[in-house]
Order: sequence, then C-alpha cells, then structure tokens
Amino acid sequence: MNIYITQLIFGLVDFLRLSCIWLLNIFGWKKCQGGFLLLSGISCLLAFFFPEGTPLEVTVLAVIAKLGIFCSFSTAYVYSAELFPTVIRQSGLGLVSMSARIGGMIIPLFVLLQHDYPALPMALFGSAVIVAAGLSVLLPETVNKELPDQTSQVGKSRRKVNSKNDLENGHNQTTAENRNFIESTRV
Repeated sequence: MNIYITQLIFGLVDFLRLSCIWLLNIFGWKKCQGGFLLLSGISCLLAFFFPEGTPLEVTVLAVIAKLGIFCSFSTAYVYSAELFPTVIRQSGLGLVSMSARIGGMIIPLFVLLQHDYPALPMALFGSAVIVAAGLSVLLPETVNKELPDQTSQVGKSRRKVNSKNDLENGHNQTTAENRNFIESTRV
C-alpha cells in the first residue's frame, strides 16, 4: 500500500473519533468504554492471524483498532472524572493521567519486541485491551446520575437525575450534609 494513503486514512480516524460523542449519549459511558476497548482488542488480535503478505487487511484492522482506542481514550477522561467523588476528583484524574502517560512510555519497548517476535506486540496489545474491557464491566454507570461528593457516598446507589429541580434539591441536600459534617468535626 502507498504510505501516503495509509497516513491519510489514519488521519481521517481522528475525525471519526468525534462521532463517538453521540454514541455516549445513547448508550452511556460504561457500555461505550467497554465496547470501544473490546473493538480495539479484537482488531489487534485478528491482525495477529493474517499472514505477512496481506497489508490491506492488516491496515484495515489497524485503523479499526486505532479508532477504538481513540474513542476509548476520549471516553476515559470524562468517565473517570465522574467516577471519583468531588473531594478527591482532581487527585484521581491526576492518577488516571499519570497511568496513561506511563503506558505511553512503555509502548516503545513493546515495539522493540517486534524484531525478535513479530507477532508478540499485537498479541500483547490486544490481550491487554480485552482485559481492560472486561474490567470496565465492574465500573458503575454514571450518566445522568448524581455524582458523589464525599468518599462515604461512593458505594451507595445513585438515583437518576431527571430535571433541573432534582439537581437543585441534590445540591441543597449536599450542602446540608457538608454543613453537618463540618459542624460535627469542630472541637
């Protein structure tokens, strides 16, 4: 394949990533995150089974894998911000961001394995992403739900927010809870 056309196709994937936003509104964060990761992992593992002389098929699977990872990465920041309670949200997002950067630093080491074991990097990428998709099933759905303010609220079930009035009542309740917490900790 022509390297310029391949780069153009990979560049178009960046624009297709923007289409994942309407999927998030339809299916929610949890299903989209798991689905994008699963799509990417399966594409990586399928590329593992194609022979070396089929660049078109491998390129198509690589484009699908890149689209799945890009959409998953876009979803991860929004979703992780909603998973953490307000009191530790910034620290939690910093931890998520640091973990992503560590993963980015490890990637070149995987590519070095390709010289000795050509199929190993794709197998490792695919299996790691499928494991992450499986673990994302354990996370709670947060779309249209009240976000926890304190760490004590994390395990409790969250009720669905239906209107602006619900949001105002939730804010007033949280303000009262915070005021009671502050008064109980005063000496």
